[in-house]
Amino acid sequence: MIVYGVSQGFAVGMSKVSTKYYMKDEQKVQPSELQVYLGLLQLPWVMKPLWGLLTDTLPVLGYRRRPYFIFAGFLSVTSMLALSLQRNLSLAFALLSLMGISAGIAIADVAIDACVTQNSIRHPSLAADMQSLCGFSSSIGALVGYSLSGFLVHLVGPKGVFGLLSVPAGLVILVGMTLKESRVHKFTHRGVNEKFLDAGKAMWTALKFRDVWRPCLYMYLSLAVSLNIHEGMFYWYTDAKGGPSFSQLLCFEN
Repeated sequence: MIVYGVSQGFAVGMSKVSTKYYMKDEQKVQPSELQVYLGLLQLPWVMKPLWGLLTDTLPVLGYRRRPYFIFAGFLSVTSMLALSLQRNLSLAFALLSLMGISAGIAIADVAIDACVTQNSIRHPSLAADMQSLCGFSSSIGALVGYSLSGFLVHLVGPKGVFGLLSVPAGLVILVGMTLKESRVHKFTHRGVNEKFLDAGKAMWTALKFRDVWRPCLYMYLSLAVSLNIHEGMFYWYTDAKGGPSFSQLLCFEN
């Protein structure tokens, strides 16, 4: 509930509007630049298979999930506080902080997916219910986040919103500290490379099946060739001179 609903749903929903206002008002970037920068912020999500392989093959202090939750939470909290508290932040450091937020959420998402998969294997009769609960939590969290984002940006500004979002990120640290997980015994780091390669080969073997690579190719192409001008439209409908000058209270993502 915390990871899917609060971190992935609520925090992502709220941060999208605040990120655009931050880049527009604080960093003064142009719409074409913002389009490129927002694409860069998706790199941690593109690397999700790598995070998944790490959580499966590289335990930290004997645990496969807990350290990654804690690391993801700390990464998000420090990145959000840097954006919130630092004045006259350079564009490069701002992008690095935003990418840190994205990476923290992506790593936590991978870790919780692994936990759900393990529980689904142990309790197959509850697998569908667990997936429904995860999707429901994420959807409700995103709905609440989007609904409050414009109001909070109007009230405290985009930097203030990042400061508030450090609280949901901190809850991910709490998840890592309280998660019940069996410790891995007799683990040697010498075999990490071999396990990592074996996991990569298994993933590649799965991708070679037609029932797997065809949907993947379709989803990739459908997203890659779907051009949009969302960032340009955002600048237009929030512009006081050339556009309708919508306030933050009216700016919601569709």
